[in-house]
Amino acid sequence: MQNDAHARANAEQLGLLLEDLELTAVLSRPGDTAHIHPADLTPIGIADQLARMYEADHGQSDDMASAEERTVLADYLGCHEEVRAEVWAAWAAGLSPLDWYAAQYWLDVEFVEPCPEHQP
Repeated sequence: MQNDAHARANAEQLGLLLEDLELTAVLSRPGDTAHIHPADLTPIGIADQLARMYEADHGQSDDMASAEERTVLADYLGCHEEVRAEVWAAWAAGLSPLDWYAAQYWLDVEFVEPCPEHQP
């Protein structure tokens, strides 16, 4: 019960912050960063996207990412190894240690593409 109240309070504070930053029109729901370029997100924001995509890929969620969203994020992480390492650290911190190997394999082998030529 206390966790539910805490979660509601956090969601309310997030909503107020988004209003203050004039981001409520940009973000249709908390955590919706699908149309924001990865370079404009923090490692935690990107980790949240990856977690959503991973869960959808493994049948744990119906919240599917668009092909464009996946491609943009996969290309970005493929071209920015240091960012990918930061994102993995942020994502892994929220995972059970039992899930680390499968999630890291998905990220490094199944999700991320090598950097396309002529792209920074």
